[in-house]
Amino acid sequence: MLISLTVRNLAVVEDLALTFEPGMTSLTGETGAGKSMLVDALSLVLGDRADSNMIRHGAERAEIEADFNLDNNTTLAKWLQENELDEDEQCHLRRTISRDGRSKGYINGRAVPLALLKEVSERSIDIHGQHAHQSLIRPQTQREILDIVADNKALLNNLKTAYRDWSASQQELELLQSQAEEQKAKQELLQYQVSELESFQLTQTHIQDLLQQQSQLANASQLISVAEAGLHRIFDEEQAAAYDIINHTLSELEKLQDLEPRFASAVETLNAAIINLDETANDLRHYLDHIDLDPARLNAIEDELSQLHDIARKHHVEVEQLPALYEELSTELERLSNSEVHLAELQKALSNKEANCLALSREIHEKRVKSAKPLAKQISASIKQLAIPSGEIDIEVVANSDEKFSEHGMDSVRILVRTNPGQPSGELAKVASGGELARISLAIQVVTAGKRTVPTLIFDEVDVGIGGSVAEVVGQHLRKLATTQQVICITHLPQVAAQAHHQLQVNKKHLDDSTHIVVDKLDRQQRIEEIARMLGGVNLTQKTRSHAEEMLDQAQQ
Repeated sequence: MLISLTVRNLAVVEDLALTFEPGMTSLTGETGAGKSMLVDALSLVLGDRADSNMIRHGAERAEIEADFNLDNNTTLAKWLQENELDEDEQCHLRRTISRDGRSKGYINGRAVPLALLKEVSERSIDIHGQHAHQSLIRPQTQREILDIVADNKALLNNLKTAYRDWSASQQELELLQSQAEEQKAKQELLQYQVSELESFQLTQTHIQDLLQQQSQLANASQLISVAEAGLHRIFDEEQAAAYDIINHTLSELEKLQDLEPRFASAVETLNAAIINLDETANDLRHYLDHIDLDPARLNAIEDELSQLHDIARKHHVEVEQLPALYEELSTELERLSNSEVHLAELQKALSNKEANCLALSREIHEKRVKSAKPLAKQISASIKQLAIPSGEIDIEVVANSDEKFSEHGMDSVRILVRTNPGQPSGELAKVASGGELARISLAIQVVTAGKRTVPTLIFDEVDVGIGGSVAEVVGQHLRKLATTQQVICITHLPQVAAQAHHQLQVNKKHLDDSTHIVVDKLDRQQRIEEIARMLGGVNLTQKTRSHAEEMLDQAQQ
């Protein structure tokens, strides 16, 4: 529950510290005293949007702090632990708002995004504003009310996740299907291109070999002529053959080697030269024995290369790049072929996801239908006590005929009302007057408050527009709620204030040309005076005080 609230430099609040206790606490005071400012401060520390204009004049920063007791709030305690924000079994929130527009949030001393403050809010407090009845006419609000009572939160969270997953897959499938015709044409072209290339032996080695063979065959006459001339010069040329000249020189040097030992090196070199000339001659003879002027082979090679050049030009690449192109086209063709498999798999997965969403939507529908009549009966009983004696509430839950679902399920939920006998039920906005709508809203809030898991409920002037015995009934309802949850109620009604276990009085004071808000905790005698003021206005009489005392005593019995 909420233990304390500290506010500094927010609007007319300079420095204010409040403590709260279990049970029901009423906040009272003159109109404009600043009671709702405390709710605004609490909303800010729980992550609501801030404006630098909210900072008190003359200050550079506003600061709000709130402390929550975790003893009876295992949900919040577990969340803090999961997010590594737990600290000695407490939850301390802090929010600062700077004049330059910056805003910071803290949980147990750690800086956090404001979204995390909102998550604390969802697990700690429900704030019912004085204009809550205005949102009651919206179908979304009516559906949410029924879901609270039907305890659909976990199912709706699961459906929200499943729906988003289904929706993403649906969009992916639609995209693939819209591209299907284009991909089919592209696939057919790729199939033709790959088949055309497959008729050739497209390896880098084969293409290099073809180019080399073409070059050799095209220049075969020159190659033979050069080889024959070389062989002739080495061995066959009369009196001038290289072999004969070197061999003669070698013989002369060998004869004189004994006389001149330094000839030994030259003899060794010439011997090596003779051996190399023998090997060269053998290589040339072998080459000449096996080289063939084969015009048919040359024609075949040139024909194949011509086709490859044609294909290369078609694809705007060099012949040597054709193997890489073939691999690229084959890979793309395989990808497109697999896209058909992927499309089939996606359709199957989408069907499974749709079935999951439908199953969750049907389960939510069943729980809504099961809860609708009991809830309508409770609200009907409550509005009868709130001065709509002939009021009857119906809650209509209609599933879409085609079972079309959203992240909220597949139902249309409407709260219908009949305020006068003999009249048919109709939509709230069309049947209920402004005052009736406010009382119906209050009845719904009181009836559903016990279904909410948060430990603290705040009612900000939700009793506007009612009075007399109806106001007393409202106070009794709120006091009853306070047996299981902490209830904080801002009210102008003495009948409601008297029902509270504790009472805080809010006053606006003007000191030194400055406005301040002061909040006092009232004892019994002070409560009598405050309730008397709420009953009788400025000039209080003993009769008014006696009436106030009687109201307080009766409420506290």
